Amino acid sequence: MGDPLSIAGSVAGLITISAQIVGMAKELFDKVKDAPETMMQVRKEVESMQPIFCQVQLLLNGSGSGLNRGNLTMISVHNLMAALTGCVIVYTRLEKKVNEVCGFSDPTTASAAWKRAGVIADRVKWGLWRHEEVLVIMEDLQRQKRTLNLMLTIITW
Repeated sequence: MGDPLSIAGSVAGLITISAQIVGMAKELFDKVKDAPETMMQVRKEVESMQPIFCQVQLLLNGSGSGLNRGNLTMISVHNLMAALTGCVIVYTRLEKKVNEVCGFSDPTTASAAWKRAGVIADRVKWGLWRHEEVLVIMEDLQRQKRTLNLMLTIITW
């Protein structure tokens, strides 16, 4: 994942998966009675990551606004790769958790199955949501967000 093309691909993948997670979380929260508040918190946290990924993508394409080329050397490609890899790991855990709660065991077919089945309240297994586990995932997501925000601040300052 060291070359710019694979980094850009990772960012594009993160944008895609975040949109899927936001959609599923919104659908669950809106349609299922007594959905846990942490489901809405997850949605908001993931939504707040999307502009960050878009900004990283713009910077990788060289079209980011406010780019300070002198400060760009302060950020190592390896640090950016580590931060994006951390995001991929956290998003994978989060997607697995949302799919598990929705009753989808195979994440590759979850989106299609979700659209076909709609939200079926009796399939939602809130016992699998595990509030404490989700809070740990959210803390990890917030840590990755702070890291990327710091990098963007350094680059654009």
